[in-house]
Amino acid sequence: MKLDPLLEEAIVATVSMIALAAFIALSFYALTGISPWPFVILSECGAFGMGIILLTMSSPRRRRP
Repeated sequence: MKLDPLLEEAIVATVSMIALAAFIALSFYALTGISPWPFVILSECGAFGMGIILLTMSSPRRRRP
């Protein structure tokens, strides 16, 4: 079963945003020693949806075979 190319791009964008959010939160904790909750995590939640949309819509268009 083939997935729609837009759905594939949305899945890749979601995984990318999760990896970026985890990296930012862990880096913040490693550099400051302060828990990233609630400021960093809540800010990431707001940017999460916009990041997925921007990554999905700006990806190259592929045609279905």
